[in-house]
Amino acid sequence: MIDSALVLKNKDFVKEQIARKGYDVSKIDSLADALTRKKELQFSLDELRKERNTIQKDNSISVDYKKDLRNRISEMEKSFDEVSAEVQEILYDVPNLPEIDAHDGKDADDNVVIAEAEEYYHCPVENPLPHWELGKTLDILDIDMATKISGAMFAAYKKKGSKLLRALVTYCLNLNEHRYTEITPPHLVSSKSLTFTGHLPKFAEEQYNCANDDLWLIPTAEVPLTASFANTTFKQGELPVKCMGYTVAFRREAGSNGRNTRGLQRVHEFHKVELLKVVEPEMVQDELKELLGDCLQIIKDLKLQYRILDLCTGDMGDKYARCYDIEVYAPGAKRWLEVSSVGHFSDYQARRAGIRYIDAEGNKKVACTMNGSGMATPRVIAAIIETYQQADGSILVPEVLRDFMGCDVIK
Repeated sequence: MIDSALVLKNKDFVKEQIARKGYDVSKIDSLADALTRKKELQFSLDELRKERNTIQKDNSISVDYKKDLRNRISEMEKSFDEVSAEVQEILYDVPNLPEIDAHDGKDADDNVVIAEAEEYYHCPVENPLPHWELGKTLDILDIDMATKISGAMFAAYKKKGSKLLRALVTYCLNLNEHRYTEITPPHLVSSKSLTFTGHLPKFAEEQYNCANDDLWLIPTAEVPLTASFANTTFKQGELPVKCMGYTVAFRREAGSNGRNTRGLQRVHEFHKVELLKVVEPEMVQDELKELLGDCLQIIKDLKLQYRILDLCTGDMGDKYARCYDIEVYAPGAKRWLEVSSVGHFSDYQARRAGIRYIDAEGNKKVACTMNGSGMATPRVIAAIIETYQQADGSILVPEVLRDFMGCDVIK
């Protein structure tokens, strides 16, 4: 969540920045009003409590006055709790402030391509098949089985398809193991953990909830990895902290099993390796640049055609201060597919989660978090199948995966 002190100190600036994300700025006025009332109530409460403590053992003060004072404190505490809840509700709704130099825009059409692949493997087939057709023919991808088991927008891998999935995950983990600490977290998290990352309470409808418990299926390893640092204060020199987690991710994706959701283009459940960092504010730009490079490296190694988008303020989402998307081209589906979002959240998540650090002067400060998809498997697999298909209907295995796959071609 954003800094309450900044709202009180420079409300107009906050409104100006929030408006760039298309947010209703009148809520900032409501927030500032609620924060002011909370501050005034806190001052009054402190004064009344101070008086109560002073007269508590003073027998010259009447019992009725002491009783009245206790009642006034009780009523004021109730008012304070009510305005605190109002403040919290608005803060959980307000999106993060975008970076000053993030470019403005309303939606995906306003995103800017900032880099494209100079070298990549060109599909040798004149009219390449989409992955859902070729995968079925080779018996490595079974959408019908998944639909039979779970319904639309699920996928099942078979034979060399299953091995390709494992190969991609293993390659990504091995590639980053010397710079990121590997963590295998739980796939079920509490409401509190989802709140830390901004997935709750605002986006509850996008999550899968276990009705009988306060547990939710994770939409990404970002959630448990961030929660693992909750209420942690790092000592001077301990940041940056870098970790990665391989999990299955679960999301209530919008849409039905139509043209842009066929096969692996959009699914409710998928295997994913997430990279995450906790950093000091001064480290953000350098660490984000490095993170983007780490997430892009495996796409380069796979020799897939890619492009990097600098997301506009209207498309980057609530929690991001800056966000880049890596997309790969799927020549059979004839579409660009997003395979990684890489961005930083400034202190938005860390403030919710209580993640802090001690600076060089010994002061306790709120840290910053950032993350990126090191390997989101479904769309990468889709792009591999479509890009590397051969005229005889086989699929050439990308060179960097051949040792993991134990073969050069999927026939």
